[in-house]
Amino acid sequence: MRFFCLLCLLSFAFASCNIGDDRAQLVAEIAGKQLTWKEISDVIPDNSSPEDSAALADHYINDWVTKQLIISKAESSLPDELKSFEEMIENYRSSLLIYAFEQEWVRQKLDTVVSDQEIEQYYNDNEKNFQLKDYILKVKFSATAADSKQIGALKKLFNSTKPEDLVKWQQMCVSIGASYYFNEEEWMKWDEFIQQIPLEVYDVEGFLRKKNTIEFEKDNNLYLISITDYQLAGSKSPLSFERDKIKAMIINRRKLNLLETMRLDIYTKAQQNGDIKLYNKKQ
Repeated sequence: MRFFCLLCLLSFAFASCNIGDDRAQLVAEIAGKQLTWKEISDVIPDNSSPEDSAALADHYINDWVTKQLIISKAESSLPDELKSFEEMIENYRSSLLIYAFEQEWVRQKLDTVVSDQEIEQYYNDNEKNFQLKDYILKVKFSATAADSKQIGALKKLFNSTKPEDLVKWQQMCVSIGASYYFNEEEWMKWDEFIQQIPLEVYDVEGFLRKKNTIEFEKDNNLYLISITDYQLAGSKSPLSFERDKIKAMIINRRKLNLLETMRLDIYTKAQQNGDIKLYNKKQ
């Protein structure tokens, strides 16, 4: 019955939307706050059926009434110190303005091009900050069905040192559906490596020092692994492993310097123009 009445009211209100201020007529009022048909109609899609419009309006009205009742209760119940949000709102607005301005300033002014020379210089100047916390390695590996008829050919290509055979090995892995990995320039953390290969290693350092080629079967898969280089935890981290991190650090330092210069420039110009007035400054 409530829904039907609301549907009738909506039909009447929307049908007469061009007559005077019918859409502005009150729907509800709580503690001086008013809800009008216009506010409701603004949130209801134009292509909604009368039934959908009534349901949406009913939901909106209930939410509005509940919200206003809770606000009214909070106003009457909370002590004054818990109801004063003006300073908090102003501080939040100021923070948003400053953040948006600084982001746009950085976007327009920041130079993000970092040369190899800059990266190398930063690396050399901060060597003590680049100590490995994990074992890292350069590796290639593949995993394929142990009963594959291509195992012999795959092993031969995998163990070859010829560049063309490396390409053929990768192509064969694709053709027989074997998973594989190889990037001769990229270092991989030990933890990342062990997540992909089901090895049980209790002495990582000893394993890396002794092993460079590993072949084993597990769960009906044949794993071929070749470790081409490694660095032990606690040793100096290689530049190639730190390159991206250093680039990000250089850019971030530029950003901080850019913002500091901008703030100082704004302050200095305001001081020169007499825009800053300080009163009762304590000595």
